[in-house]
Amino acid sequence: MAAWLNQNMNVLWASVLVEELCRNGLDTFFVSPGNRNAPLAAALAHNAQAKIFSCMDERGAAYRALGFAKATGKPGVVVCTSGTALANYYPAVIEAFRDTLPLVVLSADRPPELAGSDANQTIMQEGIYAHYCLESLNLPCPDPAYPLVALAAKICHIARVKEGPAHINCRFRDPLIPAQAPSGPVQESVLSEAGHYFEKTGPATVHAPVSRTCPDLAAIKDILKKTRRGLLVIGRLENSEDREGAKTLASMLGWPVFCDVASALKGTAGDLELFALDHPRCVSLIKDYNPDTILQLGTGLVSKHYYAAILQGDAQHVIQVSPRQGHRDPSFRVSMKVKAGAGDFFRSLGDSSRISQDKSAALVLIDSLQQVESDIKQATPKDVLSFPLIADIINRRIPAGEALFPGNSNTIRAFDMAEPPANRGVQVVTNRGVSGIEGNVATSLGFSEGLGRRVTAVMGDVSLLHDLNSLAMLADSRASVIVVVVNNQGGRIFERLPIQDFPEIANPMMTTPHGFAFYHAAHMFNLPYAKAATPGELETAYGEALGRDGSQIIEAALDPEKDLEIFKIRRNI
Repeated sequence: MAAWLNQNMNVLWASVLVEELCRNGLDTFFVSPGNRNAPLAAALAHNAQAKIFSCMDERGAAYRALGFAKATGKPGVVVCTSGTALANYYPAVIEAFRDTLPLVVLSADRPPELAGSDANQTIMQEGIYAHYCLESLNLPCPDPAYPLVALAAKICHIARVKEGPAHINCRFRDPLIPAQAPSGPVQESVLSEAGHYFEKTGPATVHAPVSRTCPDLAAIKDILKKTRRGLLVIGRLENSEDREGAKTLASMLGWPVFCDVASALKGTAGDLELFALDHPRCVSLIKDYNPDTILQLGTGLVSKHYYAAILQGDAQHVIQVSPRQGHRDPSFRVSMKVKAGAGDFFRSLGDSSRISQDKSAALVLIDSLQQVESDIKQATPKDVLSFPLIADIINRRIPAGEALFPGNSNTIRAFDMAEPPANRGVQVVTNRGVSGIEGNVATSLGFSEGLGRRVTAVMGDVSLLHDLNSLAMLADSRASVIVVVVNNQGGRIFERLPIQDFPEIANPMMTTPHGFAFYHAAHMFNLPYAKAATPGELETAYGEALGRDGSQIIEAALDPEKDLEIFKIRRNI
């Protein structure tokens, strides 16, 4: 055991805590500055297993950790000081909770006697995340009477949380740095216990693996066998195994299938695939098809019309397959739920080739929707930059094996209606847990760092304004993120919603026009920059960005009035 641990009980505790997290595979830490978390920083600095990312902004750090979790399935650990620091994690904690993603908050806190005393930088930190946190551990100040084996066992338990956020709150009294405390060195009995702990390897508690199982699907098999008009809808999926299972199942069923942009399966269903659910003609045609069974793999579809119109039809059976926790049924129409990934579901289902299917009705639906798609393409101007053309250009040029992050609002809706990436194997990552517009840059960065591949992140101007602090992390990281910011001078999605009929409400409180450009932001953070105002300029700028290493910013400047006009033209086809 290192001699420097002998002098400060805070640092010794923090070292056991960090070591136990690392032994459980939680070895990636996103650390924000502070003084109260100095013992944690000291423990990290002296732990050879810890991979440390320095993040000056807590909100960005938490979204960066979220992106890392999306890429790896492993929790990122965010580390902060006391006070409002951990409150800045809250948006990402909510996103992690809703998206069942692992995230560990490791917050430093002041001693309990200072709570409510008007002491500086002191708030009530225990339970701050309320029901958005799956597990919480509120530790006392380090105490020789508190066994280190108990500390390690509790940290080991927290480290097992994989389906949402967990919070470890660590109270520390002064002195905080690795120096001798006023009461003298750490007690010999504690040092002896610590010595035994550090001599061992592996987690404090070994958890036997649990085999994944899928429930009895006999009833569902019977429903699928008898279905005359089926509709397969594929939402966000968890991993490549689920994507393969969903793709094979789509081929086996032979039903019309819609692939949400976040499924990363657009373009894989061949002649069976429906291009969109969010166009009025598409909705009308699907309602005329009148499916008697809807099988939904995954959750969180971008299309609001799927929930508001299609699911409200006359389907006798709506079957949802998803491993995610929670209700996950905003239309309240799901009649059967299977808590499993699409891969496990497919393996448990077995042969489900159809014998009762009304193939002629399916062909009519598919042919009709292909005509709608063709009409929309022909009506979309090719010489004016618009959201649809931006999605089309990116999808045609993004290299195979890389990742795409479409931001929320107009951006993800454009990609949901666009043709899929021309190169296969493009991974799609989104923040659709609560569809916030903050944290886009940081999530993309964390995903790139976790995946080890370049990410093209396409987002709106208001989203980037929310996340400017994260450009510092982007500039400092070895990862590569191409940020395509669509600057249409504000939140123009509200011009496409019913609130547009009430301009005194919409302007400027909703549309938030700003008049900013992003050249100076790129220059401030020393990031390469290009501006594109036409489709040809975006083609060139994106192609050049793909040919360079490192992160960069492309500003796609849209005329908001022309873009709105194109939206209305496409909508009225």
